[in-house]
Amino acid sequence: MKKLKKIKSTFQPDLANSKGVKIKVYFNGHMIGAGKMELIQLINLEGSIRSAAKTMGMSTKKADKLLKSVENAFAYPIVIKQKGNKGTIISKFGKELLDKYLNLCQHLLEESDDFVTWAISKQTLK
Repeated sequence: MKKLKKIKSTFQPDLANSKGVKIKVYFNGHMIGAGKMELIQLINLEGSIRSAAKTMGMSTKKADKLLKSVENAFAYPIVIKQKGNKGTIISKFGKELLDKYLNLCQHLLEESDDFVTWAISKQTLK
C-alpha cells in the first residue's frame, strides 16, 4: 500500500482549552475528542503507535484501546500496521477523519471567540 503523505503538525493539544472550547463529538454511541485525534495525528507524524503513545505519556496498551474505540465507530480502518514491524501509518480514511476533525475545531474556535471574549469581560465586577 502506498504510504500517505504526512500532514502538517496542525494539532495543538492546548488548542481545545486556550479559548475555553473543548470539542467532543458524540454519534451513535461513540465519542471522538481531542485525545484520540491527537493520537491519530502523532501516529501519522511519527509512524508508530508506541512512539505516539510515549509522546502523549501513555502506555501502548492504552493507545491501542483508544484506537480500537475509534475504529469501532467506523466501517473503515483508521491505521494500517506495516508488516515486519515497520511501523504504522494512518489510512486514507484516517487522514480524512483527522482533517475533518481539525477543520471542525478551527471553525468552532473561530465561531466561539466572540462569545468567550464577551463571557470573560462579564467576569469582572464593576
